[in-house]
Amino acid sequence: MRILLAHDHVMVREGLHPFLRELGNGTEITDCGSTDELRDVLKRQDAYDLALVDLQMADGDPRHLVRLIRTQAPDLLVAVVSRMLDRRTVFDLYALGIAGFIPKRTGAAVTVSALRLILAGERYMPADLFQAEEPGEPVFPAPPVANDSRPSSETALTLREREILQLVREGLANKLIARRLNISEVTVKSHLCHVFRKLGVQNRLQAARYAALAD
Repeated sequence: MRILLAHDHVMVREGLHPFLRELGNGTEITDCGSTDELRDVLKRQDAYDLALVDLQMADGDPRHLVRLIRTQAPDLLVAVVSRMLDRRTVFDLYALGIAGFIPKRTGAAVTVSALRLILAGERYMPADLFQAEEPGEPVFPAPPVANDSRPSSETALTLREREILQLVREGLANKLIARRLNISEVTVKSHLCHVFRKLGVQNRLQAARYAALAD
């Protein structure tokens, strides 16, 4: 696996290396310390599986940095991290094609889990993005509900299913959920199948959206 890591602080990049290597054996990491370095690396058109980019590197509007990456490497999975960013900008970044937004406050274990989800083909979104703060602000919709009323299926979830759903919302992968709850990964997958069926959703992301909107 090859990962492109773009961050302007050397110590931060070096601190991230051990966690990124948890994503796969023989993981190769290419560091970029500036937008210019990132642009040069992308121009070489080397194949990368994932780019983890600190938006603080952006000169002004972070959307310009994401557009640069998407233009030069349209098939590259891009996860971005940022300390402070308004919600509308985050939604714009998803519209531009990022695979995940990871706030800098996110812990290492959850960050690794989020990157695993992204590498598995899913998008990672923090749960607090699902609620609108202002009238008219876009939010991610809940699954369709007949007669515009919320089904009672969520109340039918068992205590264990609710625990697992909450950990899915936090971005944990099945292996970490199993470790946290001291159960097998197979058991986690079985519970998730029941959760998906009861909520009428098809994947982890939809389940997390549903749960966030149900709060």
